[in-house]
Amino acid sequence: MENIEQFKKNYQQRIENLAKSKTEWLKDFVESQKPKKPVKTVGEMYKELKRKSLL
Repeated sequence: MENIEQFKKNYQQRIENLAKSKTEWLKDFVESQKPKKPVKTVGEMYKELKRKSLL
């Protein structure tokens, strides 16, 4: 009888851990699908700085 209780507890723990990791994976996936700001090149940043210093 004790073995069954231990099995239930371990099984429940595995299911909870799996659910947590799945939730984290989904959050990461959703975050990765959001549109990102375009990355500026060094040349673009240099031109911006040059423009600002001229003004």
